[in-house]
Amino acid sequence: MAAEIVFIVNPASANGRMRRRWKTYERAFRRELGPGFAVRTTDRAGHATHHTRAALGDGATTIVSVGGDGTFNEVVNGYLGHRETARNADACLAVFSVGTGADFVRTLPVPATPAALARCIRERQPQTIDAGLCEFLDAGTRRKRYFVNVAEFGSGGAVVDRVNRSSKILGGRLTFVFAILRTLPRYRNTHVVYEADGGPSKEVVVNDFVVANGRYFGAGLMPAPAADLADGLLDVVIFGDIDFKVARRNLPALRRGEHVSLAEVTTFRCREVTIHAAEEMIDLDGECIGRHPLRFSVVPNAVSILAE
Repeated sequence: MAAEIVFIVNPASANGRMRRRWKTYERAFRRELGPGFAVRTTDRAGHATHHTRAALGDGATTIVSVGGDGTFNEVVNGYLGHRETARNADACLAVFSVGTGADFVRTLPVPATPAALARCIRERQPQTIDAGLCEFLDAGTRRKRYFVNVAEFGSGGAVVDRVNRSSKILGGRLTFVFAILRTLPRYRNTHVVYEADGGPSKEVVVNDFVVANGRYFGAGLMPAPAADLADGLLDVVIFGDIDFKVARRNLPALRRGEHVSLAEVTTFRCREVTIHAAEEMIDLDGECIGRHPLRFSVVPNAVSILAE
């Protein structure tokens, strides 16, 4: 008989610490939930998406993402991909967050201990949040991928690419700070034309183009301080033609969410934004997925999730 609760565990999360810690966590969950749940571990990119779709296809009603923002992004894509073809109205997601950035859970607090998460699973009172959809070109082919926290392209995508190719032994905050300080001096701002909600085209020179459902990225930086996961809108934050010195000087303001008053920063809310830009690395929830953004749109009430 297929398990109703499936934990999808990324052993490489938190710079590999989950590989050492999972057995302790698993024993705690089994004390709280009994022996009836299943565990699936990942060992490659896209594996969590595959496990999620398979578990939902077998009738699972609760999928628990164990890892960081990237693991949860893959789980969300498996969840929403399954619902596109075989809607399971009872299925919901949960997060046990152990990762480098851990940014999604700064906007939506989730249980931090096995006992607290097990209680949420038993009580089963999920809330509904929006998702974002990114459409992009991959080797000339139009593709799509969902996100729940923050999408971006520009210098931020280049920073995330460096983070994901680096050791994360120093932890999330310092890893991202060092990546920013190494990436931005060499980054060249790019020309972008965009249309929001079918409005007129606007041309800008961009250092970073952020499309936010949640509030945080980069291990605690707050690009979209007013973002709401359930308002049916995306918060767009455009960092204009700034150089490294300006970016470095205003990094503390970005951490506090006080950058939105700067003359070089443009913010607005929309349901969709169409992009015309050169190839720029795209980051979705801390994962680099391609180099040519085309369109971002909101998918209202897309994800049922257990949270505090």
